[in-house]
Amino acid sequence: MKVCIVGAGNMGLVMAGAIATQNEHDVVVYTNKALSKNFRFEDVENRTIYKNLKIKSEKNLEKALEGADYVFCTYPAFLRKAFITQCEDYIVSGMKIGFIPGYGGAEYACKKMIAKGAVVFGLQRVPYIARQDNREFAHLLARKKELFVGSIPFDHVETICKDLEKLLTTPCKPVKEYLSVTLTPTNPLIHLSGVYIDFKDYKDGDAYDKQLMFYDEWTDETSDVLLKYDSELQNICNSIEGLDLHEVISLRDYYESKTVHDMTEKLKSIEAFKVVKVPLINDGGKYYPDWNNRMFTEDFPFGIAVIKYFALLTKTETPTIDKILNFYKEKTGICYFNEDGSFGPNINESGIPALYGLDSLDKIIRFYKQ
Repeated sequence: MKVCIVGAGNMGLVMAGAIATQNEHDVVVYTNKALSKNFRFEDVENRTIYKNLKIKSEKNLEKALEGADYVFCTYPAFLRKAFITQCEDYIVSGMKIGFIPGYGGAEYACKKMIAKGAVVFGLQRVPYIARQDNREFAHLLARKKELFVGSIPFDHVETICKDLEKLLTTPCKPVKEYLSVTLTPTNPLIHLSGVYIDFKDYKDGDAYDKQLMFYDEWTDETSDVLLKYDSELQNICNSIEGLDLHEVISLRDYYESKTVHDMTEKLKSIEAFKVVKVPLINDGGKYYPDWNNRMFTEDFPFGIAVIKYFALLTKTETPTIDKILNFYKEKTGICYFNEDGSFGPNINESGIPALYGLDSLDKIIRFYKQ
């Protein structure tokens, strides 16, 4: 198959390397900056380093997509709408376009692609823990034990799962509803619980003396916010009639942590999490909140804002989600929803389905059932 990877960040280059090691597929990375001629890929789990892999860099989008069987978009959520608009003319019937991970509402922007016969799919979570060094050396640090995949139209999901198992060398299972992918935003749940506790008492101009590590700062207070947030999401899912969302797994079950303290101990024990930093920016040796970090620019508009929209549609009470959204508004002035539930001035920057004409549960259900 021809596989096009969109984006040359951590996940994009690790996926390209992992697929290229099979020597069965044409792998193209769509990027403005070419990969190093000495590009290497390391599979840490298997203790293997690969060189001289057949991976092509392409900065022309039409050429990158031409003839592709699979397109994997690894862009952050805030870049996906522009990418979808740019590539619509080059998408043909039968092409499969996937979002890694699949939350954020990108599928709503793909209505024209789907109408042309393309298939859109998304992974509930990223397949790998990935790192890369200056486009020269990509490191696959760990694989997920299992991947869960949704597609629109749904009747393609079994085929996609079989293909992904081969491409990503990881077991895949289909989910019944793509919305189970959209409403499994692990990062917005965990990240926003963390930054809320880290910065809720922050006053403009205050500085930190050093770079703080995200999970070093994690406490039982943070886990309490996370579990309340998680419960509100589960209540929203249970209130959406017409779609089976039992595959939106509670973080209590995903991390096998039923209590606040158990969750704290679990998250602090995960080795791969220990490199995650509190979103701070260094200014002359002093550290200040970096409100332009992806924990803010991605997880708020394409994570919690989408969840809150479904809460409004289902009339589900969300005191914890509201508290986090109000914190963000207080610190940055960015407002997605007014207190009465009407749209705020920044709603057009979000990923909610209403921006694409899907402004009722009935319309949303019909969209997912096609």
